[in-house]
Formats: sequence, C-alpha cells, structure tokens
Amino acid sequence: MRRTGSSLPQVYKGLDIITNKVSPQEQRLCRHHMISFVDPLVSNYTVVDFRDKAVPLISYIFARDKIPIVVGGTNYYIESLLWKVLINTKVL
Repeated sequence: MRRTGSSLPQVYKGLDIITNKVSPQEQRLCRHHMISFVDPLVSNYTVVDFRDKAVPLISYIFARDKIPIVVGGTNYYIESLLWKVLINTKVL
C-alpha cells in the first residue's frame, strides 16, 4: 500500500504542525508520497502541478503491483485525477 496526499497544505515544507502531517514514525509504517516537497516561499503550486506530479506517480505505484491510496481533504485535487478537464496555463 502506498499513500499519495491530495491535501494542498501538506505538500509544503516546514508546515508540519499546522497541516497535521503524518509523523516520520507513521511514514515508516506505510510509504507516503507528495508530502513536504514544495517550498512555500518560492513556489506557486497549483492543482495542475499536483495532477502532473500525481498521475505518473500513481501509474508507477500500479506498475509495481501496489495499490495507491489518495488521501486528503481537498476534493478539487482528487477530482483533478478523475476528470481530465484542467488546462495547463503555464507558458511553455
């Protein structure tokens, strides 16, 4: 089992207490992804960024015969994985 977070605040580094992130001990029990990897001071992280990182990660987890479990409280982010309607607005 692998957990992938979908709660936006949990992606930010250094906000462990106010976002109620899983502890390092809990993370050793079950592998977690997409936690504490965005610097809140230098990044404008969007739902498109989330989707673009989560989709390949979920595919990778499935390819390893594991079951990804997407958890979190931001429904918009979970919907970005289910419905392919988001538009990438970043300049390429």
